Amino acid sequence: MQEAKHEIERKTLEERHQMSDLERLRHSCAHVLAAAVLRIWPDAKLDIGPPTDEGFYYDFDLEHRFTPDDFERIEAEMKKVAKENQVFERSEMTREKAITHYENSGQKYKVERVNDIPEGETITFHRNGEFLDLCAGPHVPRTGNVKAFKLLRLAAAYYRGNENNPQLQRIYGTAFKNKTQLNEWLEAQEEARKRDHRKIGREQGLFTLSPMVGQGLVLWMPKGGIVRTELQNFMQSELMGRGYSPVFTP
Repeated sequence: MQEAKHEIERKTLEERHQMSDLERLRHSCAHVLAAAVLRIWPDAKLDIGPPTDEGFYYDFDLEHRFTPDDFERIEAEMKKVAKENQVFERSEMTREKAITHYENSGQKYKVERVNDIPEGETITFHRNGEFLDLCAGPHVPRTGNVKAFKLLRLAAAYYRGNENNPQLQRIYGTAFKNKTQLNEWLEAQEEARKRDHRKIGREQGLFTLSPMVGQGLVLWMPKGGIVRTELQNFMQSELMGRGYSPVFTP
């Protein structure tokens, strides 16, 4: 399981209201994911589930350790939630009532998130079916609008991005307006993976990486050394041919 580097910063109410239609859809899909996980693992503790540039994620704390083998089961439950066409209903609570609600349901991370909300700001929830989440929105009208989604990968994420806090399990996913757009995006991602220089370099024996040397520092293998030398010679020839003169500094 990879480690997530940070969590998404909390959006202001104004920023939330400016969400694009796609961001609203993905935000709603994060709620569908959380609802599905709670149906399967009722003891799961929830943190946050925002939209991201590529889709969405939700952070969970539970004894069961997620693996990619769980995705099919979770996605099947998500499809049930979507098929039920539940309405996303907005409601408000006082700070005291919200804290009591989450304390009674054992959702300790949500209690802290309620306490994060500035004094004077309305504390809002969104319900779809039996699932109620602390959330300012916005969302699509119904879970039935969430029709094309895919769970992508897992990551470990420290609560609030602090390594001194508990390590949560983060499920990443993506969602689009329809299956055609989803499939096109998935195909583009697969093509990008095939062209990833790390994959090509490893498969062709050009270079290797070692944590003993340092993250991102390349150790050139013989084949890679030849390619690098040829490229350097080509660049030097082009520079000299265009009238550049080499300068060396300490």
